[in-house]
Amino acid sequence: MMIKIGNKSAVVSAFRLGYSACSVRMYSGVTVEQEAGLSQREIRERAIAEAIAREEEAAARTKALREMKENTRVLIKELNNIPVSSIRSRLDSLQKDLSKIDNQEKIKQLDEELEEFMLEQMKIPHYEISNRPWSIESNTTETGQGNDTQDELSRSIQSTTASNSLTEKFPALRPTPDYRPYSEQELFLRQLNYARNSGDLGSKVTKVYSPRNEVKSPKTVNDINISSLLAAGCHLGHSKAMWRPSTQPFIYGEYDNIHLIDLNETLSALKRATTIIKGVSSKGGVILYVGTLKHWEQHRALEEAAKRSHGYYVSKRWIPGTITNFTEVTKQMEKDDRIEIDMSDEPTDRPIDHSSSEKIIKPDLVVIMNPVENRNCITECIKSRIPTIGLCDTDMEPSLLSYPIPCNDDSLRVSSFMLGILSKAAEEGLEIRLEASREYKLKSSQPGFNVNSENIRKNLSKA
Repeated sequence: MMIKIGNKSAVVSAFRLGYSACSVRMYSGVTVEQEAGLSQREIRERAIAEAIAREEEAAARTKALREMKENTRVLIKELNNIPVSSIRSRLDSLQKDLSKIDNQEKIKQLDEELEEFMLEQMKIPHYEISNRPWSIESNTTETGQGNDTQDELSRSIQSTTASNSLTEKFPALRPTPDYRPYSEQELFLRQLNYARNSGDLGSKVTKVYSPRNEVKSPKTVNDINISSLLAAGCHLGHSKAMWRPSTQPFIYGEYDNIHLIDLNETLSALKRATTIIKGVSSKGGVILYVGTLKHWEQHRALEEAAKRSHGYYVSKRWIPGTITNFTEVTKQMEKDDRIEIDMSDEPTDRPIDHSSSEKIIKPDLVVIMNPVENRNCITECIKSRIPTIGLCDTDMEPSLLSYPIPCNDDSLRVSSFMLGILSKAAEEGLEIRLEASREYKLKSSQPGFNVNSENIRKNLSKA
């Protein structure tokens, strides 16, 4: 093998590329006179035997070449682990021994064969051959005999591998030896090469359901379809043992002793509920969200829904009598001063009499996330004639709710999903109301405009 040391070259006679040493030849000893007396069968058998011999010869040659490559890799790896000073001393002594040999043509032939083997058979580019701990850069200040010959040999090797050299593309790159980790420049180039070759591979998945966006950035009901409901898990009901017969119209089938909810019914009921809550919000109604699951995710979803629609929420526990027995329940609560607001949610600064301040302000619509656990809330809403929207699972009586939405009510993902859609519809109604209020105030500021309740009613009816 040939080792390059800057402007110095040394030929190491570690092995010689000889295919004849490992080849197997089988020759036939039959002469022309004897061939004439052979039968066709014997001639065919002899031809088959020679063909098999040639195949074995080629296989043996390939095996020997493969073993030679493996041995070469092992030798190069061992050389990389030897210190540079030790390698240089060995090369100096080897150069002295080679200079004493009379047959320099034989050494030159061996050098050419080893060079061809390293560059063609091993397919090691120049920048990898020169990137060895026993390879040092050429120094223009070095002088000595044989420098011109070694420079010429170095240029010949570099010219054969210039197309594969990274140092030609990146002159400022300083390759690191194999026994050292990659530098920052090399890591950047490796990453850049990977991005160019493999960056566009694979497929891009679009329209993926992301439940983390349902609280802060919910979708509108127009963006919802059967696939999104299925991805959220709205189709999963309860076991057959907890089934209520009144939910039969909402059931699609059963699987593994669990009822599956028909998502077509869910989508239809959801669109109806969003229309109701949008209308209530556009008329200035009070919307109350109720969800008493002991989990922070539902508490956060309730809070965001109430902020989005300028409503109210109950997230911990529904106190029995909150609506029907307001005076007794609120005796221990601090009574804040009430203020009157207009349709723009701005205070009117008008005083409120004592009799009005003692009355309860009932919600115009109650949205219940887990109606099975909040039966008291449903009962109070029925007695007070307050419409309700609720998630109706297969263990819930749908007739108790004004606008039931058949879907899974135990999943936090479904709860956040439904709260986001309903609050988004309420937000749309709120924007309509605020826009109508701004238009009314703009018209009322003009001279000759008659401010009365009829004008307000017409303006809101248009909204």
